[in-house]
Amino acid sequence: MNKLNNDALKALSGIEIALMEMNSKDRKDEEFTAAEFLTELHKTGQEITYDAAEKRLKRMAERKLLKFRLIPINGHHTRVYSKH
Repeated sequence: MNKLNNDALKALSGIEIALMEMNSKDRKDEEFTAAEFLTELHKTGQEITYDAAEKRLKRMAERKLLKFRLIPINGHHTRVYSKH
């Protein structure tokens, strides 16, 4: 009986882990994409390309000024950025 309880607890923990993983794929309010960053830059008069905006964000992440993670958006893995 004790083994059954342990197995049930392990299964429940696995389910909880899977649910947390699914929820972590959701985009958080403070996160933004390179396309959104580019739109904001254009609003301030900075006319740069998408590639240039994406490179700027990647450099900021390398310098630990931003963090990023990949999430599925419209069927593609997309980087979303946020403050540390």
